[in-house]
Amino acid sequence: MDIYLLAIITLLTSAFAAIMGQGGGLMLMGVLAGSVPPTSLIAVHGIIQASSNASRAFIAKKHINWPILLPIALGIFLGAALIMPLISVFNWQWMQGVIALYILWLTWGHLLPKFGLHVLKLKSRQPLFKLGLLQGGLGMALGATGPLGNALLLKLGLKKEAIISTNAVIMLLSHLVKIIFFTAMGVQLVKHAELLIYLSLAAIAGSYLGSFFRQRLPEYIFLPLFKVTLTLLAIRMLVLALP
Repeated sequence: MDIYLLAIITLLTSAFAAIMGQGGGLMLMGVLAGSVPPTSLIAVHGIIQASSNASRAFIAKKHINWPILLPIALGIFLGAALIMPLISVFNWQWMQGVIALYILWLTWGHLLPKFGLHVLKLKSRQPLFKLGLLQGGLGMALGATGPLGNALLLKLGLKKEAIISTNAVIMLLSHLVKIIFFTAMGVQLVKHAELLIYLSLAAIAGSYLGSFFRQRLPEYIFLPLFKVTLTLLAIRMLVLALP
């Protein structure tokens, strides 16, 4: 695909992610899959998404919930380190279904007590560390795992700007760790330097464009749209997990 067309698509997916806080990485992964060799795909995607998330976090930096990030960051690094030796031999397809069910539980689990079921409460930092493990490990294999963090942040009761900015930092950390580990595994990212420069700049521009519109989106409209987007992304993952 032409590099300029890829840049336009990247700008649009980054803008979408800046508005809704998710979905852009998944869309971009599908587009890049036809233009980047499979051996480099996740690392290339990681650099572009790191640019998108870093700029998105910078724009809304005053809303970042810093205290919850340390246990997540520790989990991301450990998860990536544990999974790295298994990437080439593990079948990751079915894991998308597990993640999808977890996202749906976090998003809609509060409805379960109406049917006599009990939902676990997030009272400690353990779920944050577990989120980091999942982000670090699954991110190495699946590439785009943003909805997973968003579902937990929504469950914790964060507001619009806090969800967007905090998850942008979580995904930035996840992508940076991924880039480091894939580079250590021998992925030659310098071969894709021109593509990375163009698409990273487009991703940053998309963050500013999307943030402009998001800041004008009322909370009472954003949160229902956010839940619907999470649900649709989870359903998509469930479908992809089918044999």
